[in-house]
Amino acid sequence: SYKLKLQSILVEGGTKLMQSFIAKGLWDEARIISNEELVISNGLAAPSLNNHPVKTEKIYSDTIRYYTNKPVNK
Repeated sequence: SYKLKLQSILVEGGTKLMQSFIAKGLWDEARIISNEELVISNGLAAPSLNNHPVKTEKIYSDTIRYYTNKPVNK
Protein backbone atom coordinates (compact mmCIF):
# COMPACT_ATOMS: atom_id res chain seq x y z
CA SER A 1 0.00 0.00 0.00
CA TYR A 2 1.24 3.49 -0.82
CA LYS A 3 0.24 4.89 2.57
CA LEU A 4 2.14 2.15 4.38
CA LYS A 5 5.20 2.71 2.12
CA LEU A 6 5.25 -0.96 1.05
CA GLN A 7 6.97 -1.74 -2.22
CA SER A 8 6.41 -5.47 -2.38
CA ILE A 9 4.58 -8.29 -0.68
CA LEU A 10 5.55 -11.93 -1.01
CA VAL A 11 2.64 -14.36 -0.85
CA GLU A 12 3.34 -18.03 -0.31
CA GLY A 13 0.56 -20.50 0.16
CA GLY A 14 -1.37 -23.40 -1.16
CA THR A 15 -3.18 -23.76 -4.45
CA LYS A 16 -6.43 -22.22 -3.21
CA LEU A 17 -4.81 -19.07 -1.79
CA MET A 18 -2.53 -18.55 -4.77
CA GLN A 19 -5.34 -19.15 -7.30
CA SER A 20 -7.52 -16.57 -5.50
CA PHE A 21 -4.83 -13.90 -5.98
CA ILE A 22 -4.35 -14.92 -9.63
CA ALA A 23 -8.12 -14.90 -10.35
CA LYS A 24 -8.46 -11.36 -9.00
CA GLY A 25 -5.39 -10.11 -10.87
CA LEU A 26 -3.66 -9.25 -7.59
CA TRP A 27 -0.16 -10.13 -8.71
CA ASP A 28 2.65 -8.51 -10.65
CA GLU A 29 5.25 -11.25 -10.99
CA ALA A 30 5.44 -15.01 -10.50
CA ARG A 31 8.35 -17.42 -10.66
CA ILE A 32 7.64 -21.08 -11.16
CA ILE A 33 10.46 -23.49 -10.46
CA SER A 34 10.12 -27.02 -11.79
CA ASN A 35 12.37 -30.04 -11.88
CA GLU A 36 11.63 -32.74 -14.45
CA GLU A 37 13.91 -35.18 -12.61
CA LEU A 38 11.81 -34.98 -9.44
CA VAL A 39 8.89 -37.41 -9.50
CA ILE A 40 6.07 -37.04 -6.97
CA SER A 41 3.39 -39.68 -7.28
CA ASN A 42 0.57 -37.69 -5.69
CA GLY A 43 -0.24 -34.22 -4.41
CA LEU A 44 -2.23 -31.12 -5.27
CA ALA A 45 -2.14 -29.43 -8.63
CA ALA A 46 -0.30 -26.11 -8.79
CA PRO A 47 -2.21 -22.88 -9.48
CA SER A 48 -2.62 -22.13 -13.16
CA LEU A 49 -1.52 -19.01 -15.03
CA ASN A 50 -2.91 -18.13 -18.44
CA ASN A 51 0.16 -16.05 -19.26
CA HIS A 52 3.24 -17.07 -21.21
CA PRO A 53 6.60 -16.82 -19.48
CA VAL A 54 8.57 -13.66 -20.21
CA LYS A 55 11.83 -15.44 -19.42
CA THR A 56 12.97 -19.02 -18.84
CA GLU A 57 16.29 -20.16 -17.44
CA LYS A 58 17.83 -23.48 -16.53
CA ILE A 59 19.89 -23.90 -13.35
CA TYR A 60 21.18 -27.43 -12.92
CA SER A 61 18.07 -29.64 -13.11
CA ASP A 62 15.65 -26.79 -12.29
CA THR A 63 13.76 -24.75 -14.85
CA ILE A 64 12.67 -21.29 -13.69
CA ARG A 65 9.88 -19.59 -15.62
CA TYR A 66 9.19 -15.92 -14.99
CA TYR A 67 5.70 -14.54 -15.52
CA THR A 68 4.35 -11.02 -15.35
CA ASN A 69 0.84 -9.62 -15.07
CA LYS A 70 1.85 -6.52 -17.03
CA PRO A 71 1.92 -6.01 -20.78
CA VAL A 72 5.31 -6.93 -22.24
CA ASN A 73 6.92 -4.37 -24.55
CA LYS A 74 8.06 -5.97 -27.79
